[in-house]
Amino acid sequence: MDSQPEIPAFVDGDLVMLRPLVESDLTQRYLDWLNDAQVSRFLESGTFPETMDSLRAFYNAMQGSKHNVLFAIIDKATGKHIGNVKLGGINWIHRYGDLGIMVGDKAYWHKGYGREACRLLLKYAFGRLNLNKVWLGVYGNHAAAIRSYEKVGFVIEGRMSEMLNFEGAYVDKVIMAITKRQFAGRAE
Repeated sequence: MDSQPEIPAFVDGDLVMLRPLVESDLTQRYLDWLNDAQVSRFLESGTFPETMDSLRAFYNAMQGSKHNVLFAIIDKATGKHIGNVKLGGINWIHRYGDLGIMVGDKAYWHKGYGREACRLLLKYAFGRLNLNKVWLGVYGNHAAAIRSYEKVGFVIEGRMSEMLNFEGAYVDKVIMAITKRQFAGRAE
C-alpha cells in the first residue's frame, strides 16, 4: 500500500480509481516521472527539467481552477499513485474540455490502466460536468496511444501537419474527440 493517506475515490473503476491530486502526492517519485525521458517522450512536460518548485507551481495552479480538473490515478489493488489524468481548458459556454493523461509508473503501461482512467474521466466529464465533447491532441507517430484512445471511443477528427517537434523532426498532431452522445452509445 502506498504511504498516502486514505482519500476516497471520486470516480471508481475496476482497475483504478480517480481521486483529487493532493499535496502529499508531490513526491520525488512523481518528479522522477516528469524527468524520465521514456515517460515524458510524448508529453509537453518533458521539454524542460522539472523541479519540486515547478511541480508545486503546477499543482497550485490547478487547485481552485474552474477550467481544469486534475485527478490522481490510483491502482485499486495496491493504493499506489501511478499517474494523473486531467480535463483541461474547460469551456463552460460551449461545453468541451481537453483530456491529458500520464501513467508515470512504467510497471502499469500496456495493461489497460490508462484506458480505464480515460473512460472514468469521460464518465465524469459527461455525467457530472455535463460537457458535450472531450478532445485531445496526440503525436501522429504515437500509434499505440492513438489505438488506445480509439478503444475508449475517441475518433480522429483532424490532423495538423508538422505541428509538433519530436526528437528534432516535425510530426503531425492528430486531433481526436468524443461527444457525450458517442460515449453514451458505447457499451460499458
